[in-house]
Amino acid sequence: MIRVLRLPDLVGVGMFLRRPDTTELTSHTWPRVQPETGHLPTGAAIWQTLGMSWERVWVASGESGVDGLAVARPRADGLVWDAEHMLVSGGKDGVAERLLEAVGQYAVTHGARRVFFEAPAGMASAELAKRSGYEQYTTTTLYKLPAPFKIPTLETLDGRPRLRADEQPLFNLYGAAVPQLVRAAEALTYDEWSALHRGRKRWSPALLGDRHQYVWEIGASLAGWLEVNYGQKSQYLEFMIDPKYETMIDRMVAFAMKQLSEKAAVYVSVRPYQSVLGAALERRGFVVGARYDIYVRQLSVRVPETTLVPANIVGG
Repeated sequence: MIRVLRLPDLVGVGMFLRRPDTTELTSHTWPRVQPETGHLPTGAAIWQTLGMSWERVWVASGESGVDGLAVARPRADGLVWDAEHMLVSGGKDGVAERLLEAVGQYAVTHGARRVFFEAPAGMASAELAKRSGYEQYTTTTLYKLPAPFKIPTLETLDGRPRLRADEQPLFNLYGAAVPQLVRAAEALTYDEWSALHRGRKRWSPALLGDRHQYVWEIGASLAGWLEVNYGQKSQYLEFMIDPKYETMIDRMVAFAMKQLSEKAAVYVSVRPYQSVLGAALERRGFVVGARYDIYVRQLSVRVPETTLVPANIVGG
């Protein structure tokens, strides 16, 4: 049986997480990579039972107790959800599929258009996705720079903080930097793109916090975008670069690294269409840590919008 986690389930969940045959099927992307945090979602489970979490937790229970656990979180405005954790005990067929189905059903009733999940690259993830109605639309390579490291002395291409006025130029940058197949899975409209922001609300300027965004402005358009995330034990960079300006990428990476602490490890996710970025990171000492597949389940159907166009009338 699949149900939303309740307070009486906490003891069973604790026992489930300590079982030697419990396996997490989802990836340990930042900030869940060690040493930043442990990958077991005990905090999410406790906070939900207290009614103080925006994450949602489901359990799969059977005769032997808890057999599976799923944690999902909405992004800005709830148009997008992420299945962040999917844990099952060995030998329990169909538990992961039922948990993913529960996540999708809950998300669609709350206005979501799609659900994402990431999993270690491999056939097992592909089979689970196929059985659950998800499709793979891209992959990601997680690069890591162990600490301590030295900030490069290379000349930088300085960025500036992201402003509210950058919204439409950033959406244009997304269209230039991201292939059509990926945009079809993630966001084709401005509203869908804005809803990709990982947070309770859509992005807005902030002076404080552990996430800072920068843009590189060249002429009347944006050449690139950078987000820097600071954790307690590690740091994370995310880039989006217009292919027209990839010759400047080493200077962009140098600027990004000057925003970091030399005493904490750094992680960067690089997708296949960002191969130039991957090469630039390797020149700075980054190494490949892991590879993941990214899946999506579409919860809505796109309907072409009917428009009126002028008619050319020939003859009298």
